[in-house]
Amino acid sequence: MPLDDIAGGLLGGVFRFVVYVLVGIFFEAIIKGTGHIVLVTLRPSKEPSETACAVVGLLFWGALVVAGVLILRSLLN
Repeated sequence: MPLDDIAGGLLGGVFRFVVYVLVGIFFEAIIKGTGHIVLVTLRPSKEPSETACAVVGLLFWGALVVAGVLILRSLLN
């Protein structure tokens, strides 16, 4: 039915938009924000670039996940 195709396309577009917005907010606020805080703390005289903030933020959260897994494994053994 053409109505099914239209409704499916519309819902798919809305879903893609919502996911795009949520991922954008998550990446901008959580990852880049954390990277900015870390870089400004370590180098207060320089303004960090967006790329540097993203890389440092990803490294920070990756290290935090790895540390959490290692702590959990040591507590369970």
